[in-house]
Amino acid sequence: MAEQGKRGFKLPIGAWDSHIHIIDEDHWKINDDAPFHPKQANLDQLLAFERTLGIDHVCVVAMSVYMTDNRCNMDGLRRLKGKGRGVAIIDPDTVTDEELDEMHSVGFRGVRINLRTRSQAYGPHVWGEVLPKYVARLRRLKSWVVQIFVSMDQIQHIAPHVPGLLQAGLKVVFDHVGHPEAGGSPMSQPGCKELYDLLSNHKQVYIKLSGLYRLPEVPDLDTHVRHLLEIAPDQIVWASDWPHTAGPEFNPGGNPQAVQDFMVVDILGFIKQCVEWCRGDPELIHKIWVDNPRRLWDYHDED
Repeated sequence: MAEQGKRGFKLPIGAWDSHIHIIDEDHWKINDDAPFHPKQANLDQLLAFERTLGIDHVCVVAMSVYMTDNRCNMDGLRRLKGKGRGVAIIDPDTVTDEELDEMHSVGFRGVRINLRTRSQAYGPHVWGEVLPKYVARLRRLKSWVVQIFVSMDQIQHIAPHVPGLLQAGLKVVFDHVGHPEAGGSPMSQPGCKELYDLLSNHKQVYIKLSGLYRLPEVPDLDTHVRHLLEIAPDQIVWASDWPHTAGPEFNPGGNPQAVQDFMVVDILGFIKQCVEWCRGDPELIHKIWVDNPRRLWDYHDED
């Protein structure tokens, strides 16, 4: 019996985990310039983890430690045999149509842009130049997603550019409930109003219910999540963020080459909390674990 059954609840058949990472140094070496060095977390370990939750599908998200080398995730998607989807990291100036077509064929349906940890590279003054490059490369790939990792205050700067992505036929998803920062409730932070407006006014804008363990010093997350579920029940997808890497700010001894342990996260407890946020409503639970991710990730097979 899956561990979730012991907790008195069971996820619906066809449930998705919409944000996980694969790290497989036995086959795919981490980039020498990576900002941190996580432990191994390969596909077999991932599948064992998901079995304990009752998850049937995953979205494999590219990690900064591999830079624009997507071969590890391509291999993982091939081995998932159509049951997964992927989000790549690309250089829009150098990636070719042939490379994008190959990615699409194995299950990639989006690209990730990290604006939070690369704020110097992608400051507010250049986002209007950078994002159109992604539109130019991706618009022919109908149903692809631009996944954006930001601090909440950055959303106020990127919001004016989101309609251009949507008009090109792309979808947009924000990581980790918009990633409010420590020091104040999400609703009081710059960018929150813009986030709520985008979700309220654009059905092709999504947000991930994930990564809350990374926000221990942010008060009032409960109110923020409940409001997201109220204004955008058809645009929220759940994710574990497995294997819970710590990140460059936790490098042992400040050494980016030192291998990091993973953070200890009670994902079963997080699932239970999310079910409570959904008020136990079976329809809403089915949306955030099954219906919404199928739509976001362009998945049409029957479970």
